[in-house]
Amino acid sequence: MAPTPHLSLPFSGAKAREKRQRLGLSLDKVAARCAELGHSVHFTNIGRIERGEHMPSAALLLVLAEALKCTSIDDLLDEVAA
Repeated sequence: MAPTPHLSLPFSGAKAREKRQRLGLSLDKVAARCAELGHSVHFTNIGRIERGEHMPSAALLLVLAEALKCTSIDDLLDEVAA
């Protein structure tokens, strides 16, 4: 099995948290939305991603953006580094 590629994009966990909170979603609800979109992820991993303890794979970033109703993945990137 090939290793999962990691992001080299300036992903911002804080922006993901802010977006989730603005939508009024719990970590558990975001995990459920990701599962509905075909990417199973545990809610604790989403918390780790938001805290910057873990970087999402490219596939998970796309799913998170959709689950958080982002217009594009740019909504989850650090503006300073982007």
